[in-house]
Amino acid sequence: MMKKLVSIFTLLVMLQAQNALAHGGGHGPIGPDKAVTIALDAADQFTQFDPGLGFGKLDSSWKGLPRDASKIATKGDGYYIVSIENKSEGKAMYVLMSVAGDIYDANFTGEFPMVK
Repeated sequence: MMKKLVSIFTLLVMLQAQNALAHGGGHGPIGPDKAVTIALDAADQFTQFDPGLGFGKLDSSWKGLPRDASKIATKGDGYYIVSIENKSEGKAMYVLMSVAGDIYDANFTGEFPMVK
């Protein structure tokens, strides 16, 4: 349990540091293009460590996926769900993030219980 909490905390710190640099100090909403970029960057990072989200460290085939492998699956009130397709593995990962670019969760089902 403690290892999972440390992993999640590390993930959030890394992603927030990256978002702070990308946003230039602002916390306004991001557009779909930026959401796709953040999700692809997260997939790259998940190849380096287990983010503690239940799927472990991703295979290296998730690193450096092309921009066209990712798209907005859902744009909701205050959030994006971005899908990233890895054709070499034959599956897609879904990244849930706020419209400010903060990543909340990621999985391979695209279903997030906290999203209504």
